[in-house]
Amino acid sequence: MSVLLFGKRAPKRVDRRKHPKLGKSLKKLEYVKDQISELLGRTGEELSLELCEGKNAFINRDGQISFGVELLERHGGDDDLMVAVLGHEIGHQPWTWPEHLDPRGMTKAKLDAIYREEEAKADRFAGLVLAELGAKPDALCEFLRAHEAFEARKPSDYYPAETRAQIIRSAFQRRGRALELKKRDLLGNARATLRELR
Repeated sequence: MSVLLFGKRAPKRVDRRKHPKLGKSLKKLEYVKDQISELLGRTGEELSLELCEGKNAFINRDGQISFGVELLERHGGDDDLMVAVLGHEIGHQPWTWPEHLDPRGMTKAKLDAIYREEEAKADRFAGLVLAELGAKPDALCEFLRAHEAFEARKPSDYYPAETRAQIIRSAFQRRGRALELKKRDLLGNARATLRELR
């Protein structure tokens, strides 16, 4: 997103074969990628997973999701966090990005506002994904807070970590309530059908 819309540089790709210890984490991510894709009516084949340098994750317009080697080495065993990060990246939905957005004529304030809202959209989707897949938002919220604590200055193109955590938790809770109501409705219908069959 940032490269295509805002001219920021994409992380350099890394050959998977040079990091065999990350194979298990990448396999889990592949499996979850397919589940998350279905939530958007997409297939897992429309998105690909790659390794890149660094400790972040990134998605491009072609649906290629790059996970930083440092991110996976440090957090690959935290399933809730990995589901959340993957959900966030897929939540950018690059197939919906405008085709011809020229950032050269925009002020920094305008670009920052667009980017903040794009990130908030992805955060909301991450919250929804966590509820759908039975994971918890705590790891992602703590991850965001920890990274903010080490920043020399607060970025203007993201909401503060606490705001992002609230966005994620709110989406998680809304989706959790909807799933609970659906479950109750299904159980109620099943019980009614069983009574009718007696």
